[in-house]
Amino acid sequence: MDNNDFLKSLNITSLKEKNIKGKGIKVAVIDTGGNSFDGNLVIKGGYNFIEKSNNYKDVDGHGTAVASIISSNNYGVVPESDVYSLKVDLSLSNEVVINQVIDGLKWCIDNKMDIVNMSFGFPDCESDELEAVCLEAKKKGIVLVCAAGNTSINAYLPIPARYDSTIAISSVDKNNIISKTSSYSFGIDFCCYGENIVALDQNGKNITVSGTSFSSAITSGIIALIKQQNSNLTFREIYEILKDNCIDLGDKGKDLYYGYGLIQASIVPTNYKREDELILEDIQKNIYFPQTKLQVQESNQINANIVFLPNEMAYVKFKTTDESIATVSDGGIITGKKVGSTNLIATYNNKAAVCEVDVVEYVTNDSPPNVSTTDLFNFEDLNVYKLHNAGIKGKGIKIAYLGYGCISTDKINVTKYNDITSEKSSFVDSNGYGTVYTSLISGKLTGLAPECEIYVIKESVGYATKSYTNCKNAVEWCIANKIDIINFDNGVQDTVADSLLKKCYDANIICVTNGGGWVIGPQHKSIYSLTVNYVTPDKKFISGDNNKTPFTGNFVDCVSYGYGVTCVNSKNQYDIYEIGTNPHKIFLCDVAVMQVMGLLALLKQQDPTINNAVKVRSLLPKLCEPLYGGRNDNTGYGLLKADILQ
Repeated sequence: MDNNDFLKSLNITSLKEKNIKGKGIKVAVIDTGGNSFDGNLVIKGGYNFIEKSNNYKDVDGHGTAVASIISSNNYGVVPESDVYSLKVDLSLSNEVVINQVIDGLKWCIDNKMDIVNMSFGFPDCESDELEAVCLEAKKKGIVLVCAAGNTSINAYLPIPARYDSTIAISSVDKNNIISKTSSYSFGIDFCCYGENIVALDQNGKNITVSGTSFSSAITSGIIALIKQQNSNLTFREIYEILKDNCIDLGDKGKDLYYGYGLIQASIVPTNYKREDELILEDIQKNIYFPQTKLQVQESNQINANIVFLPNEMAYVKFKTTDESIATVSDGGIITGKKVGSTNLIATYNNKAAVCEVDVVEYVTNDSPPNVSTTDLFNFEDLNVYKLHNAGIKGKGIKIAYLGYGCISTDKINVTKYNDITSEKSSFVDSNGYGTVYTSLISGKLTGLAPECEIYVIKESVGYATKSYTNCKNAVEWCIANKIDIINFDNGVQDTVADSLLKKCYDANIICVTNGGGWVIGPQHKSIYSLTVNYVTPDKKFISGDNNKTPFTGNFVDCVSYGYGVTCVNSKNQYDIYEIGTNPHKIFLCDVAVMQVMGLLALLKQQDPTINNAVKVRSLLPKLCEPLYGGRNDNTGYGLLKADILQ
């Protein structure tokens, strides 16, 4: 991406034309050091926190690249700003580097910096002292800008990006689509361009760089443009100006990928929200539990379901008062340990909510009334009864469900459980969906292929975004264990997905992809995977709804029912999966995917040569009931049905 392009797109060029170039604004870059180059980049000063000296020369290049994007004369966002280089050793252990960063932030406070750029992060790490010094810097009026990270997926951002006292930036490409490698989480504040940005290396040569480090650098420059216009602006006032002027991308409002949206440089309005107004708004914000008491069975998990008012994403911290009875994850997933009661405490800024948690003995419950397991509409409509009556129930076909796990129950035939998450806590699903999904494939009374061999591979805890490492490992496990059919997860990085899809094809694995994922990836468009959307029980496609409408395009292959089907829930009950359970396209398409996987098992049992997506796609015109007049971008070839193959 040509730097002039992003400078113009982000409204930076127009401010420069008004002679707003960051003059007098002090920007500190905590990084690998920084080098000056006559006529292009001037490092005003700094300190080396490794050697405790004034030698902040950069031999790595990362710090210089970040600084050049902020303030180089040729293509920097704010060429007239004063940039300071604070050198730390990012290659050392977290504890050592964090201490250096803490010292660097204290230096910034003492030297009255306006903005601090931190293009690094420490995942799976906590530091009370780092969080405290970040908060102190914020109180002193310093704006802390952090890179979200480049791990592709993150259930929780690394520190310090995760803190409320910092601004976390994700990366987008020139088409305003989340970058393939950018981390994302509900902690993202804004996004900015981060692909193919021109910068200087440690020797002063032009290079092209990509990553959230450089999205953060551009953002720091934009904030300097705003700060120059009114040096008295507080952190909160600047944050609200950024919110008011950014371009909303993705789902309306704040979301996992883009935060509030693509950051923009802007003229500070005369009527911007003052600190006292924002404090009043904060007072009106609250968090609460919808109920005063939660109940979880021993060894089971449930979601805390915290509610944030107004309705937007926020980083809420959880803890239980007695971890011997129940524990709670960062994402609010409660695990029952032993029978008893404890309190669950959620905190957000200076607000707190408390809910009692009762852990009870695990019992098998009766099914809700009026749930039939003998007259299932999808079995009738999809010709499943016809094949079951002919003795075709998926016997010998190996299916892997990759997802949330599944409870242990005699209502579902499961060949093997495998937990590949880092928590390694339990194969039990922590949100209920894994059990529902598995029961649609191999439930004794609810599964379309009850005699198949199903392998439940747990790769995510709660509603946490799946790490691409878990997704990749799960798929490779399936290849090694000669699985026949899998649901190919949207969490896999694009570059990894391309390779794995081809490997699955070569290994005779049918890959089925959810058409309602977060972003369109190669798994949707590849010839080596089937993309499945959902329809309502009356075969209608829901369009024009941000939450319920899946992706559409000529890559959609077929559909199945998204709700109204009989399943087994996480309480070991027979139940009807209704749209109100979670009216989001991802879950609705997942329900459709599981039914398609079951149908494919019935077909493959009859013809073992049906062993990849390409082969299945060639059969779809004959096996699908066309909807809306024939093949289309919404429902593909139509509703997939089982049949007796000749």
